[in-house]
Amino acid sequence: MTHIPPEDVLRRAKEFYAANTRLEIAEESSDSVTFRGAIGTARIRVDRDHGRTNVHASTDRVVGLDVTDVTKRFLYTLGRA
Repeated sequence: MTHIPPEDVLRRAKEFYAANTRLEIAEESSDSVTFRGAIGTARIRVDRDHGRTNVHASTDRVVGLDVTDVTKRFLYTLGRA
């Protein structure tokens, strides 16, 4: 959960993945963005609840040096905002 507006979370996700991975945007909607590449697939989805933004992250891999670790790093950046 964060105070960052949903559209800003998705913008930040696109900027983060572009700067830190070779993943491409595979799908995009008003409440989610999916990235796909050689290291795996990650989906960031947002919704608003009681003035806060819920950020849901999912990947197709388990923990390791792959898309899951990159996704964790992205989520960590939201806490520093």
